[in-house]
Amino acid sequence: MTETIIDGDAFNVVVEGAANAPAILLAHSLGTNLHAFDRQIAALAPHFRLVRFDARGHGGSRVSEGPYTIDQLGKDALAILDALDIDKAHFVGLAAGGLLGLWLLRHAPERIDRAVLANIAAQIGSPDFWDERIRVVKEKGTEAVAPALVENWFTRGYRAQHPEEVERFEQALAAMSAEGYAGLAAAVRDANFREDLHAIKHPVLVVVGKHDPMTPPGVGALVGSAIPGAKTVALEAAHLSPVEAAEAFNDAVLEFLLGAAEMAESEAPSAEAPAEPPPKKPRKPRAPKPKPQPAPAATHEPLVPREPAPAAAPKPRPRPAPKPKAEERKAPEPAPAAQPARKSAAKKTAKKTAKKPARKAAVKKRAVKKAAVKKTARKLVVKKRVARKAPIKKSPARKAAVKRRPVKKAVKKPLRKTAAKKASRKLAKRPVRKAAAKKTGRRNAGRRR
Repeated sequence: MTETIIDGDAFNVVVEGAANAPAILLAHSLGTNLHAFDRQIAALAPHFRLVRFDARGHGGSRVSEGPYTIDQLGKDALAILDALDIDKAHFVGLAAGGLLGLWLLRHAPERIDRAVLANIAAQIGSPDFWDERIRVVKEKGTEAVAPALVENWFTRGYRAQHPEEVERFEQALAAMSAEGYAGLAAAVRDANFREDLHAIKHPVLVVVGKHDPMTPPGVGALVGSAIPGAKTVALEAAHLSPVEAAEAFNDAVLEFLLGAAEMAESEAPSAEAPAEPPPKKPRKPRAPKPKPQPAPAATHEPLVPREPAPAAAPKPRPRPAPKPKAEERKAPEPAPAAQPARKSAAKKTAKKTAKKPARKAAVKKRAVKKAAVKKTARKLVVKKRVARKAPIKKSPARKAAVKRRPVKKAVKKPLRKTAAKKASRKLAKRPVRKAAAKKTGRRNAGRRR
């Protein structure tokens, strides 16, 4: 713990960690002190130089006459960095400390690298709300508001599980100067960065408490969405997330800040890389030359096993060898009948010689057979036609029908003479019985009369 004089006012400042490590400036919330970050020291000190301080009017810092302004608080923070010869630092702010971070990002961007804003809003509460709070504190002191504020700072579950921790924060608030609390509350009341969020270009991590009644998670998410490129993390906590969700808070901060350090280290060797390419250039053309050499060798290798394939071919060759042996065994059987064998051979040769004319004869026979088939088919067709016509000539039933037809027609329509003559000629052609002829003659004679 060191005492730093700024404009005649003494500030309580605590510096921890390696002197040559990147610095982090931590700013606590309204009504607390630098001990709000006690649970972050063990996790962050091995990697960073931590600078904690009590804000004006809080903790071990001097209580000056209020009200305070956000500009005044921002200048206090820059003065502490100057006193420690820190040109640029990361920033971690909680609630009212987050408002201080927004002011530094807007008015002193060159002094801040990355910023973590926890349980923050572009404007916390309304002016009327803070006016009433300031009035109560000045009249009754911070003891009057301590129990209610602690209920907003921690969830019911945390208060039940860690009563001693909660009591420690409540006692620190109750012992705080009413003038110092009211002065910082006035700075929070007048701080409004709604129009400045879009102009922030720094990497920012916004941490919200899912159960925070003072700065609800939706309000914090709006800050994260308004700052270009900002990230938002929600924790199971109320208003003092670094205390209630310390492990999750530390993990998020380390990932956010150490990620930047790793990126910086990866970029550092890239600047030295151009010095190495000259020796690598001659190696690159040499490397591809031996690569194509094994490729053709690999292509010739499959051809080598294909060449011995003919050597494996002799396996089927012994198979045709036993065939002549079998023929020789069959030959001695017909040996006693040598003469008939000759005759059969002569017949075979004769048949072979006669194959060609035989083929022609076969073709002719096929043609003759087709012609005969066609003729027989035609005869059958003619016979069928004759068979159909024959019954018309021979059957007496059809003759009677023929006789009846002219009679019926005669009854219906009078026939002309020519028609009668034609009918008589037709009847004369067919063999008719004498009786039938006489009847027809009589009928015709009757008609003529």
